[in-house]
Amino acid sequence: MKVLWSWLLELCDLDKQPTVEEGAKALTRGGLEIEGMTDLGAGFSGVVVAEVVGRKPHPQAEKLTLVDVITEKGGAATQVVCGAPNVPDPGRKVLWAQIGATLPGGMTLAAKPVKGIVSPGMLCAEDELGLGDDHGGIIVLPEDDRTALGAKAQVALGLDDWMLEVNAPANRGDVLGHLGVARELVAMLRGKIVLPDVDLSAFVGGDGAVPMVDIANAASCPRYTARLITKLQVRPSPQRIAQRLRGVGVRPISNLVDVTNYVMFELGQPLHAFDAETLSAGTVRISHAADGEKFTTLDKIHRTLIPGDLVIRDGEKGIALAGVMGGLDTEVTDKTTRVLLESASFQPLLIRRTARRLGLHSEASHRFERGVDPELAQLASDRAARLMCQHGGGEIASRLVDAYPQKRTSPTLTVRMARVRMVGGVPLETSTCRDALERLGFTVGGSGEVLDVTPPSARADVAREVDVIEEILRVVGYEQVPSSLPILRQAPGNRPADRADVVRKALAAAGLSEAITYGFQSVERNGALGLPGSDRRSQPIAVRNPMSIDQAVMRTSLLPNLIAAVTRNASHGRHDVAICEVGSVFLRRGEGSVDRPLHELADEPTWCAGVLSGKRGGQLGAGTAWDAFDAKGYAQIAIRAVAGDVEIKTRATQSVPCFHPGVAGELVVGGHVVGWFGEVHPEVRRRLGVEAPVFAFDLDLTRLRLMDPAQMRSIPRFPGSTRDVSLLLAASMPASRIEEVIAAVGEPLVNQVRLLEDYRDPKLGEGMKSMLWSILYRSPERTLTDVEVDKAHEAIVGRLMENLPAQRR
Repeated sequence: MKVLWSWLLELCDLDKQPTVEEGAKALTRGGLEIEGMTDLGAGFSGVVVAEVVGRKPHPQAEKLTLVDVITEKGGAATQVVCGAPNVPDPGRKVLWAQIGATLPGGMTLAAKPVKGIVSPGMLCAEDELGLGDDHGGIIVLPEDDRTALGAKAQVALGLDDWMLEVNAPANRGDVLGHLGVARELVAMLRGKIVLPDVDLSAFVGGDGAVPMVDIANAASCPRYTARLITKLQVRPSPQRIAQRLRGVGVRPISNLVDVTNYVMFELGQPLHAFDAETLSAGTVRISHAADGEKFTTLDKIHRTLIPGDLVIRDGEKGIALAGVMGGLDTEVTDKTTRVLLESASFQPLLIRRTARRLGLHSEASHRFERGVDPELAQLASDRAARLMCQHGGGEIASRLVDAYPQKRTSPTLTVRMARVRMVGGVPLETSTCRDALERLGFTVGGSGEVLDVTPPSARADVAREVDVIEEILRVVGYEQVPSSLPILRQAPGNRPADRADVVRKALAAAGLSEAITYGFQSVERNGALGLPGSDRRSQPIAVRNPMSIDQAVMRTSLLPNLIAAVTRNASHGRHDVAICEVGSVFLRRGEGSVDRPLHELADEPTWCAGVLSGKRGGQLGAGTAWDAFDAKGYAQIAIRAVAGDVEIKTRATQSVPCFHPGVAGELVVGGHVVGWFGEVHPEVRRRLGVEAPVFAFDLDLTRLRLMDPAQMRSIPRFPGSTRDVSLLLAASMPASRIEEVIAAVGEPLVNQVRLLEDYRDPKLGEGMKSMLWSILYRSPERTLTDVEVDKAHEAIVGRLMENLPAQRR
């Protein structure tokens, strides 16, 4: 999130005024990492505030004006040539880029003749200072501007400021506004919060009735406020508001729209303004969408909604996707004079699902997804109403309509000082902990060694004793926590659970040296194995930008590079070679798919291969030549390292082109061929430039079932993919029955099954309920494709339909 330093300081009354560097350090120390700092005024220099004291037409050009400006009261005037049509009357302030000034893009100004008259610099337009796209005229400061003559233009424009990039944690929605960050700064540096002016007494008096508010489901919408503002005029925003919005990365549009964005960045509460003339029902309803309901958003895209989407309605007509985006029919336009101002809070999960499903990530949804404090709604509405009336000439028609069916109360947590000291490792005093919490806005009761702590409404993330302890340590300073090494105990059966790791360790222990070869190879090397066209390994995936012709395709087998390594070793006088490699190969998806686009992802199974050439080393059998039985023995070691003490059958084969037909065998585990061993075919050796006999094994480790680890499993290396299914069924149907049916399918890709929602409503029918299930699919060996996930998911849904009296929604 982008934060302006001057904006932060407006909301703080600190005991000592810090520099921006000190503020950034304090925030980072407290857990809000500052990822970057930008000087907003660094884009230009040498531009100052000047006052127009005279003007006259250029004698040689009708469209040019000679403007006399001063930079100090009573000082000598300087004549500047200006081509803008909006040169103001004497007494107004403009921005003068003097000789030597540097503008965005690196241009340095010098005295320059314009139609025979030398101009010492220029009067600047918005686009010339990199502030926007407007080149219709020069910047004229407001009549009430109090910037001193001769001051830097950055001061008058609000660019004498720093922008901080704050990395807000995912569970800290309260710091997605300047007010929330200011609370953190006040806690770290000591001080108090200064709330913005929300006094509306001067603007009450408009006419018109505010619609009633009807919330269908309080869990989906805990609070909704509405306020009618009339007699408004749409105009450009004041310079101060526009520049602050630009500073946080938002393009100014108009005063009414800009106010909603301004308050959102100031307080962290998203707002929405409806053109009140487009509303007619007299009731604003907040309810879920009907399945297949159509809605057109502000970006003019027609959307199809589902029951999980929350809709703001004018009676029955949808006017906004709650927390995501407004509707096209009710947007504020240049002709808007009456506005219905919305300030609300919504269930984060609902907003997140809708935003992701529709691809509509907005500043508003970003905040609602992380949770917006319901208690903030009225403050934000008051603040926005005041600014709209100030800068749009409006009046507030009537009182705020506030629908708050279930007021949220923060839990009171018991915090034991003994626990604080044990977790933090610091002998903190009770008074120190109480002070730290009160600086964060917590209410602290109790006495002695037990505190009763109530977090502020904005801190929904603080729900346990350990959360409070973390807050204490943030304020006291993590640097107070001593560094110490944890006590380590070796877990029983300490064995890596990854196939590749266990095989590497086993083969290295058996005497093989591990090789690591490129994942690429040449087309010729790939074809050296002589595999038939029906074998996916004969259809390599081409690399778009290969480093060389020798790395033109992705490898489909580990053997070619390993056999080529025998040649390289021999060229360096090392004729006795015993090496192995465990790694991924890259196979086209689909059978025989030579015409599939090369940019598609490949299957990436893990294989293990080894090659033996020359004579044995070491103690046992030293000096004797390797043979096919050695390759078989190493293959069996690799298999048992993965699958444990399983039965391994071997049988002769002549169907593997890369092995000699008379000296080759296949390895069978559980009735499935998992690999091959034998002497490399002489023709294959010839293609790869190897003269001496070579013996090899080649195993597909993904065909082996990994032994269950004794205690733990490695963290999944590949991402999972979730699919949801919504079922309409009898209210008496237990959730366990659905889980049983899913488990009975036996789908190996199912990693997790969760019940997200058990929804009951008379509209579903008597004795009926809707259950929303989420199923996580993951493979431990590769990234799943959408096609694979959809196939597995539809099979499960089909089984549910067959075995249960349910309807898919």
